[in-house]
This record gives sequence, C-alpha cells and structure tokens, in this order.
Amino acid sequence: MEGKETVSKEQAVGEVRNMAFQFADLYYAFVKILRERYGDEEAFDLAQRVLYLRASERAQKMIARAEKEGVPRTPENINKMSDVSYLGWDPSFGTETCPYGAAWNRRIKDDPEFRRFASLYCDVTDTTIAEIFTGDHSHKLHRNVVLGDDSCERTYFPSDDVKNGIITYNPEKA
Repeated sequence: MEGKETVSKEQAVGEVRNMAFQFADLYYAFVKILRERYGDEEAFDLAQRVLYLRASERAQKMIARAEKEGVPRTPENINKMSDVSYLGWDPSFGTETCPYGAAWNRRIKDDPEFRRFASLYCDVTDTTIAEIFTGDHSHKLHRNVVLGDDSCERTYFPSDDVKNGIITYNPEKA
C-alpha cells in the first residue's frame, strides 16, 4: 500500500502565493499592453469591462454552489462560497498578506500609473461579486494596500439599487 503524499502548510501557502503572483503579473501585462495600445482612459474602460465580465461569471458560479449547498446568499458567506484559495492570504506576511497586492505594489514602484488599475481590479471584482451574489448588498473598500494602506478593509451594506438589479460596474446599466 502506497503512503499518502503530503506537503507542509508552509509549502502549500507558498505554492498558492506563487500562483497568485503569476496571475497578478498577467493582469499587469494585460493592462500594460492595453495602455500602450489605447491610452490610459480607454485601457481603464476595457479593463473594467473585462473585470466585470469575469466577476459576474464567478458570482453566478458562487450562487449555484450556494443554492446546491443550502448556504444563504449573505455578505458573511461570500468568502465561504468564493473560488479564491485564501490559504495564500497569510496574515504572517503583514502588509503583503494579499499576494495580488504584494505583486502589484512591486509593479507600482516602477510604474506608478498602474496603481489605479490595481485598485480597479479589487473594486470591480469585489463589488460585482458582492452585488450579484447577495442580490441586495453592495460593497466598499475603505482601505487597500495598493493605495498605500497597511491592510485591506471593506464593508458590505444594503443597497436599493442592487435590489432593483442595478449593478455598479455593469457596462450595460441604464
């Protein structure tokens, strides 16, 4: 009988963080090419549209999973239903707890104009997921490491607009 192969938690956290660093760098490269080709304003609009599309797809999958598992669609259950491997979001890394923020802050040192695109990722993704998943709450980031804060902090709040189907970053909204 073969033994069960295991890895240490430290190695697992490192692997998840490395995957997140790769994704963060891919987003940076994508935005860089958009900025070079279309200029910052058009690139910002295109990035926002892409982020909204992907976040809305993710939120729909979260809804399906929540319904299947009988989990209420509340702000408190967003992380529980999320597809993010939070194992890599290790508080022992301090201000670099979020691997995306850590990677993007390194990019921002050389490319300060990228800061608004890094912040856009967090805001569009988290707000869209919150609004679509709950169907009645929105989301606000009050602190964000890519904006120079030492941590990321957010609140969720009831929203009549969301209850009425108006999603903040939906490019098709009236």
